[in-house]
Amino acid sequence: MKHDSRRRTLAALLSSTLGVGLTFGFQPPLIALVLERAGSSSLAIGAVTSASLIAIISFGPLYPRVIARLGLRRSIIAGIGCGALILTLMPLMAGVPIWFGLRFLTGCTLGLSWIASEIWLNTVSGAAARGMVMGVYSTVFSLGTVAGPVLLEFTGTSGWLPFGVGAAALIVTLLPLAALENTASAPQVFMPLRELTGVIRAAPLVMLAALVAGLVESADLTLLPLFGLRGGFGERAALLLLAVFMAGNVVLQVPIGLLADRLGRRRLLGVCALASGLGPLLLQPFFATPVLLWPLLFVWGGTLYAFYSLGVAMLGAKFPPALLPTANTVFVMVYCLGGVIGPSAGGFALDRWPTHGLPVLLSGAALLLLGVLARPARRAEREEASP
Repeated sequence: MKHDSRRRTLAALLSSTLGVGLTFGFQPPLIALVLERAGSSSLAIGAVTSASLIAIISFGPLYPRVIARLGLRRSIIAGIGCGALILTLMPLMAGVPIWFGLRFLTGCTLGLSWIASEIWLNTVSGAAARGMVMGVYSTVFSLGTVAGPVLLEFTGTSGWLPFGVGAAALIVTLLPLAALENTASAPQVFMPLRELTGVIRAAPLVMLAALVAGLVESADLTLLPLFGLRGGFGERAALLLLAVFMAGNVVLQVPIGLLADRLGRRRLLGVCALASGLGPLLLQPFFATPVLLWPLLFVWGGTLYAFYSLGVAMLGAKFPPALLPTANTVFVMVYCLGGVIGPSAGGFALDRWPTHGLPVLLSGAALLLLGVLARPARRAEREEASP
């Protein structure tokens, strides 16, 4: 692929990535606020908002077949286009059961765009720049997630306007991809469902990184403000904890990706796992010292979110293009599984051990990944030392 064509393709893919991130940041708070005004319970609201992750896990085994049939470009366009259509239907058919179904369908369609985008990015990025490209990808996705609540500040949460504006924003992010000329994605080959377990056996470390990333990220997004409130912060300050944490994610992904291309992705993943293991343990001791607390949250957020971007880059290096649809599907399914487990496990830990339960859970997950990363290195050292 020529340099100019590759650059246009990357720009178009990143634009559609912004749309997927926007939906994941836009829909949950909008749904939660609308249903709360309607008198729905917290359990019902949680079930509706989590339906998209459940959908991706449930529909995951079928994504490789769909991508093989449609191709990467049409998969992305179909996924985001259907997501926009579903968004316009939501204000016309309100109610918990109907919205659960529509949110489930949204997860199915946007999961298709999500996985197809990552496969195509891995294909066109090239081995030398894969870490940097995935860092940019993660940053753009995070910007879309952050932009979702900001968009609600302008549209409000009442009536059809937020849904209509959200759908229009999704379509706009598709325009660069639709405008590409003489650019086709590589043909995809469908792999049978039994290959899903084979992918996990072939790359257990990468899949563990996805599981830990999903678990810790979702637990932090849900419970970090609550942990701050219980630690003596006011509501605005507790929300600021999460804002600084997310800022680290947005700012640090590209530098981490560049370092990974230079120093090795496995090595950088180990550094990030160490930092993410120490971050939660230092959180409460630093509560009384803002000059230490805010940098800690910033670095912890950036290194934690690098689990995902580095994992996708390692996936592209591990598997040939023919296997990437299946491998990327399993990676996203495992990440979403962690996302479903994280808030419940974190909430249980916070209830059972209010002062230390959540930090110990988050730190333990990251240090588990670090331990698995260190095992081959220790084995190699023993082999070198033996006569």
